[in-house]
Amino acid sequence: MQFETILILGSGQIGKEVIRRLLAYKPKTVIVHNLRKQETDASVEYLEKFNKGTSFIKSYGDAFMPYNLNKCDTTAEKLAHKDELLEFFYSDLSEDVLKQSTLYNLVSIYKPDAIIDAMNSGTTLGSHFDPDAIRQAVSQTDRLGITFVTHLLNDFAPKAINFVLSLKLAMEDFKVKKFLKVSTTGLGGMGMNMPYTHGDTPKSSLSYALMGKISASGTLHQLLWRLASDVDLDISLIIPSTYVGYDSAMFEPIETDMGLIKKFDKFENKELKLGEKLSYAAGDISDEYLTFPVVRAGENHVYSLYELDALTAIGQMEAITKEEVANAVIEDLFGKRRRNMLYEMDKASLGPTYAGHAMAEHSKDELKTLMEANHVNSIATGNLGATTAKYLYELYLIKTVCPTVDVLRNTSVSDIYSSICEYLKENNSDIVTEMVSLGLPVVTSSNNVYIGKYTLYPSSKDDQVVTDENLETWIRTAWVDIRETSIEKWRDIIIQSYEDASKFSSDVTMKLNRDINAITNDYNIGQILAYHLNMHEKGRKRSEV
Repeated sequence: MQFETILILGSGQIGKEVIRRLLAYKPKTVIVHNLRKQETDASVEYLEKFNKGTSFIKSYGDAFMPYNLNKCDTTAEKLAHKDELLEFFYSDLSEDVLKQSTLYNLVSIYKPDAIIDAMNSGTTLGSHFDPDAIRQAVSQTDRLGITFVTHLLNDFAPKAINFVLSLKLAMEDFKVKKFLKVSTTGLGGMGMNMPYTHGDTPKSSLSYALMGKISASGTLHQLLWRLASDVDLDISLIIPSTYVGYDSAMFEPIETDMGLIKKFDKFENKELKLGEKLSYAAGDISDEYLTFPVVRAGENHVYSLYELDALTAIGQMEAITKEEVANAVIEDLFGKRRRNMLYEMDKASLGPTYAGHAMAEHSKDELKTLMEANHVNSIATGNLGATTAKYLYELYLIKTVCPTVDVLRNTSVSDIYSSICEYLKENNSDIVTEMVSLGLPVVTSSNNVYIGKYTLYPSSKDDQVVTDENLETWIRTAWVDIRETSIEKWRDIIIQSYEDASKFSSDVTMKLNRDINAITNDYNIGQILAYHLNMHEKGRKRSEV
């Protein structure tokens, strides 16, 4: 099958690689559509290096919005058109309504033979999932107030329904030969025991960001499945169920969901007093950005060396390359259906690969080179969530004073604590600056806390009165805990992991759900965290097929 005009929705790392592969088939026109203009411009500039006569058309705007309002970006802009948007998302979805959609209009204008959707729809649709805010909004007297309307406009279900029905109408009206969606499991191939939180702070066993992402992607997949099953349209769904990387390793400012992080080096060591509201350090945030080596990956996130170690460890997400995902897309586009999730949901998913493992190791080597060149470490960014970041900093501080398991065994908890306190006081205010700049306070056994200008948790929306219950919740969730109880817990975990790996190192029949060869006397903190999670069955669910 030959495609002359192809509409690409989303040209992130997977989308770009798919387009690069498509250029070899010399389509006449490729329409590159992203949420923002700069994303489209950057993608086309990159792709022109591989062009063999294809004409690129640039397009941008929110694909889930009506076409005439798809440049509305902020909540204020959307609220200015709230009546029109509520009508679009919540009215009877007649043809007149569907023809207002961005998708229908793009197909109407450009008449593509095929549509490849590589948008991160699960994240885009599910990122606004916030039960706390919705509960608060509906409890107010004015139930149709601005806050509640905002939640209605952000609800993923009507957006997904509108998108799929608009797709059906556009494919039928304009004879589109093929629609292919590159999507996500929402969990990187893992189960409901997912320990990573996509940058937010977990309020329950799963974070709101993940619950929203799972729910949104699941809704979209079910709608596409019914459309493919009930209507004579050629629709495919390709799902990588693992970490997809990587874009580049760079020494650059740290970017999280809060934007670029600036340094706050005026942290204070405060005593926590029960019954008083949590207070923050005085002074202005620096103009200097927090910078260390990171690898840029999906969802516009960056990850540190140790986050990448934990994320790609055997038994956790592991990895696949964007090239392998693009290969699956091209195969399906030209007739091979072996990876279409709508036919065989579990067996067809794109799981971890040897090439993905090699790619992850290459990324780590690049990060280590950048660390040595810039004389800095790469511990955590917070983009795997505050809890994962806190764990890695706790492990890093223990590793700093006890570099091997043998030293750890022979050092008392009180001596480790004293050494960490001296390390923080005398030699390394930079490490404290790093932690508090990321919104991670550091709590000590004396009930004192190093704190900066803000905390990831509690946020300004949460109760900030210092009580025994609140304090333990904050520390458990998002504060770097160097108290002796925490040190003793990690000491036991490191030794237990080492002993477990040593025990099974000669057992070739052991089910490979954790990397016994990664746990050595000179332990790696990312691998230790991953191994601990795997031991407690917080890892991938292996297919028996």
